[in-house]
Amino acid sequence: MGPVVNGGDGRGKECRSDAGELTARTEAGRRMVELAQEHAADFATRAADHDRDNTFVRENFEAMKASGFLAATAPQEFGGLGVSSLHDLVVAVSRLARGCPSTAIAANMHLGFVWSTARGWRAAAQPPPQLTMLLRLLGRGRIVVSHAGTEPGGGAISFPRTTAEPVPGGYRINGHKIFATNAEIAETVVVFLRVPDGAGWFNAGTAVVRTGTPGMTVERTWDALGMRGSGSHDIRFTDCVVGRDMVLVGRPLGEMATEWPGLLAVNFPLVAAYVGIAERAMSHVTELAVTRRQQPSGQLLADRAPVRSQVAEMAVELAVARATLGRAAEAIDAFLARPDAEVEPADAYRAIEDFQVAKLVVNRSAAAVVDRAMAVTGGQSYRTGHLLNRLYRDVRAGGFMQPYSPPEALEFVGRTALGLDPFDELRDSLASARAAAAAG
Repeated sequence: MGPVVNGGDGRGKECRSDAGELTARTEAGRRMVELAQEHAADFATRAADHDRDNTFVRENFEAMKASGFLAATAPQEFGGLGVSSLHDLVVAVSRLARGCPSTAIAANMHLGFVWSTARGWRAAAQPPPQLTMLLRLLGRGRIVVSHAGTEPGGGAISFPRTTAEPVPGGYRINGHKIFATNAEIAETVVVFLRVPDGAGWFNAGTAVVRTGTPGMTVERTWDALGMRGSGSHDIRFTDCVVGRDMVLVGRPLGEMATEWPGLLAVNFPLVAAYVGIAERAMSHVTELAVTRRQQPSGQLLADRAPVRSQVAEMAVELAVARATLGRAAEAIDAFLARPDAEVEPADAYRAIEDFQVAKLVVNRSAAAVVDRAMAVTGGQSYRTGHLLNRLYRDVRAGGFMQPYSPPEALEFVGRTALGLDPFDELRDSLASARAAAAAG
């Protein structure tokens, strides 16, 4: 039930902007969502300042460390809340985005990594000591994580050009990453890269690099249209040497489904931030409509048929976004609950399709909600400093978040809907590159 606002004529009007909202399914998830709502109210008071000044939401992270929110997806035995449902993480991210979208996406990049690390720890018969130590630090809120996956001209999963060359006792990393959210304050950077296999080809790899390691440089390049408080800077690695136990070497590049559990955990909940943005825009307009009067008639906006029509369209778009995101979250939870050894490529493709369909629908619907909210509010919403001006710019970031961009997402969904292998072309390209490498 939304707030009851007096319309000025003695009529109480309910703003039902929270009707149909997604809710957590587990007790740990409900606690995480409660914390997200408390933080959102606080973060909303500073969101405009960070947007205007293009500054990272540093104090918000300090608050989330203190409350335990950043450790929510760590197991309880390590000090976390033990949230293991991506559905519940999705709900928490959407709530946080109502207050500050930049903080929501930044926090998610950390929380998704903690979730993925906890999943690996639970699945291991004998977890490596390094994994246990990392979870202790994450569960106590001692470190913040940044993801360095995207590269200029490419995504995180196709063919990373960043390399980890074996050297005595470790690996030497060279490469350039962009959109590394949290890079400004992260103590640890997770780097997606490739590792030579010694036979002319590469294996997929993941490195964990501590900030301050010689050869790693954070370049403060983030100055974007929206999500300006996320600190998504560039990171360069120039002969950056890390220990052997800091690099996880996976399967050969070209086996497309092998790294998806971790990528789903980190990237899929980002979609929820855009539902949160739409919810905030809806809340703003419903409250505005029952308090503002149109001059010279003195008629409430809510009593005008064109306004009610716009609000109705917003409610429909928001319902579609919520339903699609919630269904996808449940399906992905079911997929991730299965042991990796039991998962066939087709299973992973279906989970990726759920992700991409939800991303496309939510990005479109959320943008439509904010656009209609501006139409109802009028010209003042176009001015710098207005809430909807910021939300409109923030909501446009959704399509640029990997994986995938809208054209690539449509290609993936179209191929899977037709029963085609969605990675055929990429696999063929990699096979040609592998053959060329072997030949010369």
